[in-house]
Amino acid sequence: MDTPRSHQELIDQNRRAWNEVAPRHAAQNLERTRHILRTSPAYYIDSKFRSCLESAGVPEKTVAQFNCNNGRELISALQLGYDKGYGFDFSAEFIHQARDLASGLDVIAEFIETDIYAIPAEYQGIADVLFLTAGALCWMPSLRDYFAAAHNVLRPGGSLILYETHPFLEMFKPDRELDGGEPLELTYPYFMEEPVAWGAGLDYYSGTKYGNEVVYWYHHTLSSIMQSVIDSGFVIQEFSEFGHDESVGYNELAKQPIRPPMRIALRGSRS
Repeated sequence: MDTPRSHQELIDQNRRAWNEVAPRHAAQNLERTRHILRTSPAYYIDSKFRSCLESAGVPEKTVAQFNCNNGRELISALQLGYDKGYGFDFSAEFIHQARDLASGLDVIAEFIETDIYAIPAEYQGIADVLFLTAGALCWMPSLRDYFAAAHNVLRPGGSLILYETHPFLEMFKPDRELDGGEPLELTYPYFMEEPVAWGAGLDYYSGTKYGNEVVYWYHHTLSSIMQSVIDSGFVIQEFSEFGHDESVGYNELAKQPIRPPMRIALRGSRS
């Protein structure tokens, strides 16, 4: 699939930014993550996400994840009982971490460094279930091409599962953009034509500013997500919204007694 050159330049920039932050994430969390995966199987799959996966079926199935980062969620999904897993991500550094975390565990996982828009043909039709989680779609300029790639990776009748940040939540600043004592308020428009440039980096664990790599994220509306899923050949079977968010991006907002919708869950079936 052809990605517009301007978008490709931003994808390449984001890849550099993720590769830059990978050692910082590893220093803070890699050994803890390794210990958790070995002592608490499926730890990174919460109850609502687990219900989504189980509704699509687990035993004797192959699972895949787009934007898999260090692989902890795919490994956790495999620990639920999937036969084999495939993780796709454009960051060489995070793919290296994923392979490292999977080694020594009783799972069969392959992690592939690739642009999601250019997944090699050998991976067509290899999965029964494909999922993505919080913070995946915001890096993707074209949702239709993204879900078309998901359609290609899934077998006929396979299930697509989104367990993503609610688009309304992204109208607020994430924790790493907040200054001390700054009020939580709507900052970004819901409808945006151009991506937003962040200079705060991607160290969402410590919130520390570092390096020089600017990142660009795309805001997609709820309707554009759902319509792109439909247009790519999926039939939506389930959709839910939640007032919680287990990612580390919006902890300050999650503490509020009254808060916006924070997470969506969508399950679709491939035609």
